[in-house]
Amino acid sequence: MAKVYLSLSSRVQKDTGKSEVLLRYRNTRDVGQRAHSHVYLLPKYFVDGEIKIKARIITPEVQEAREAKLAVDKIVAHLIEKGNNKAISDFAPDWAQDTVDRLLFPENYKDPESEERYFQDKVEDFLKFKKVSVQRLKSYRIIFNIVKRFELYTGKPIKLDTATGDTLVELEKFFRDEHTFFTAKKGKFATTYTPIKKYKLIWDNSEHEKVPLQRSDNAIVTYMSAVRAYWRWCIDMGYTNNNPFRKYTVGSQKYGTPYYLTTEERDLLFKTKLKSNKEVAIARDIFVFQCYIGCRISDLFALTENNIVESENGIAVHYIPSKTKEERPRVVKVYLAPTAIEILKRYRGTQKNSLFPFMSTGKLNDLIRVAMKEAGINRVVTVVNPVTKQSEQHPICDVASSHMARRTFIGNLYKKVKDPNLVGKLSGHCEGSKAFARYRDIDDDMIKEMTNLLD
Repeated sequence: MAKVYLSLSSRVQKDTGKSEVLLRYRNTRDVGQRAHSHVYLLPKYFVDGEIKIKARIITPEVQEAREAKLAVDKIVAHLIEKGNNKAISDFAPDWAQDTVDRLLFPENYKDPESEERYFQDKVEDFLKFKKVSVQRLKSYRIIFNIVKRFELYTGKPIKLDTATGDTLVELEKFFRDEHTFFTAKKGKFATTYTPIKKYKLIWDNSEHEKVPLQRSDNAIVTYMSAVRAYWRWCIDMGYTNNNPFRKYTVGSQKYGTPYYLTTEERDLLFKTKLKSNKEVAIARDIFVFQCYIGCRISDLFALTENNIVESENGIAVHYIPSKTKEERPRVVKVYLAPTAIEILKRYRGTQKNSLFPFMSTGKLNDLIRVAMKEAGINRVVTVVNPVTKQSEQHPICDVASSHMARRTFIGNLYKKVKDPNLVGKLSGHCEGSKAFARYRDIDDDMIKEMTNLLD
């Protein structure tokens, strides 16, 4: 496995007091090369072979050190990625320095291959080296497969060096229109979808999951954000200097006011004796337990006995949210309320590698709705249709899902604590998260409390 070691040159620039960060590339015992990074740093920020910056106040000096660290990290990642794709016998004596110089000074090198570098060429490398959750990697792969279908449909593979804002506009249109390339036929038990003649060969010979439905604006933002993330990575890795996103705006996702269960509705759901089959009761218990710890459903099903910690303060669940563990790993600790402890005891020891019986998200959501209907929880809520963007009214039992348990945890906690940063520590959101802002609902009680402050 390749690795890059850092050292600091003994030569100090007289005018800045900085020294150059030097690189030593190792790949097995056979390859060992040195290279100049062309990045300079004050010696006090270089400790034990690493660039370490600890400062509460961001001064110009600290900012320069941070930028130097980012530059070195980029070079190191580039060397490792390039070296891992190279046979040991193919390393030239000056490979490391040449690779660094080509990254930093591409204008000095004429690389014929770079002129014909396509979007799909580096997708697998991106998925391999990008540090994000497994679920996000899966989403990236699905999105990039749709991009591949776009290229096949238009007959124009996307070139990294020549793509423009207009290319992205065409891609966005394809994301929006792909569902129209299918005809629907209603059967007795289900509707079947068949690709139109022009699209059949492409669909049949491409990687895909289910037939796409009409995609919402929020979905389009997610898809284009993934393409932008990949494009930025290609630029950072030196594969292209072209950035078509300078002339294209991705936009932002828009959500309505979150709806969730009140504490009374949550308790009613738990206490109701359900008449349906056993699976409905299991789904209800999973949902209510989630209402008390606030994690995402993927994290809940990943919990094991090792996540349960008992102390003099009580029983707590410790976990690292999977969505952010690669980028911002932080342990979330939530103490269990009596109801949550009761549910935990009910299932503890019944599963080998989890706390609860596993269910697919779709099945779990269906059973949660059945349980809520039996409990008579049918308060009407206003939701925003993601496709039409129009407000609609539905009984809450008809639009319930496992994620509503997370909103129930956050919404009810925020009513009592009113400090988003404290609530965020229990929900797993990072401080100042835009995603957390949409959970902050202002209800009638809070409005009354705030208006009373004026008196």
